[in-house]
Amino acid sequence: MIRRIILNRLFQMIQVMVGISLITFTVISLSPGDPAEITLRATLGTESPPKEAVAILHEEMGLDDPWYVSYLKWISRVVHGDLGYSYQTKRSTIEEIRNALPTTFYLASLSMLFSAIIAIPLGIAAALRQNGPVDHLCRLTSIVCLSIPEYFIAIVFMLIGGIYLDIFPVAGTGGIEYFILPSLTLSIGLIAITMRIMRTSMIETLEQDYIRTARAKGLSRKKIIQKHALKNALLPVIIYMGTQFGWIFGGAVTIETIFALPGLGWLLVSSVSSMDIMVMQGCMLTFAVIIVLINLFVDLAQLYLDPSVRAQGE
Repeated sequence: MIRRIILNRLFQMIQVMVGISLITFTVISLSPGDPAEITLRATLGTESPPKEAVAILHEEMGLDDPWYVSYLKWISRVVHGDLGYSYQTKRSTIEEIRNALPTTFYLASLSMLFSAIIAIPLGIAAALRQNGPVDHLCRLTSIVCLSIPEYFIAIVFMLIGGIYLDIFPVAGTGGIEYFILPSLTLSIGLIAITMRIMRTSMIETLEQDYIRTARAKGLSRKKIIQKHALKNALLPVIIYMGTQFGWIFGGAVTIETIFALPGLGWLLVSSVSSMDIMVMQGCMLTFAVIIVLINLFVDLAQLYLDPSVRAQGE
């Protein structure tokens, strides 16, 4: 069954990569403005680049070819491990992505850590005190967190943590202190949903027959929760958080732009604004590969952790 899942996901990854690349090419071809002229404006620092230079770059970027010819040329290069180069920095796209990816991975991992540390205990506390003040407060907080846009949360964190309290830097990169505010901003939505899933899962688990049996045997509430309920209640939470790891990578596009973090999202936004086609396509492809690989990992983790899924496969 594991082999079937891996093959299925790898086949799905190829489909997603082809779909993403086609969408990217379509968007670029429909975008207003001449990419060659926009690139030369940025690199030469003039609003009117020489027409001869525009014509040369136009030919170099393959903009005179029909879109499907350009697409097939690009696919051929990708198959051979060549994602082209940046027309802005003259560095290879792979090098640009390799420099940016660790920042995004660090940001996403820290966001996931914050979500687990905050959401799981709160979800358990809400479930154990169902319809009590803690439960009502957690549910109200989750609704408020989901109702506020990320960019507004980012501004609030920047004002409080970066300006008024002057604890964390609000922009740039360096040590872990540069990632605290962006990670907290990115994790707010995930905290709200994870907390609700943890609460619901724990409530359902506490109503199972084997929990009633444990109570009938005289086991303490603490021992029932720690040894019997928590493990089963955590399973859907872990699976959900795993699937959301890819969503966090997507959310990094906004957060990295706001906090000026030089990650993959920031690189994508920069390449879109400057019409740096090769980098744009490389970033989109990298996002697609990351999300598909994360889904594959989650499927395998679910297969390992959930006996019912293993039984279905057998």
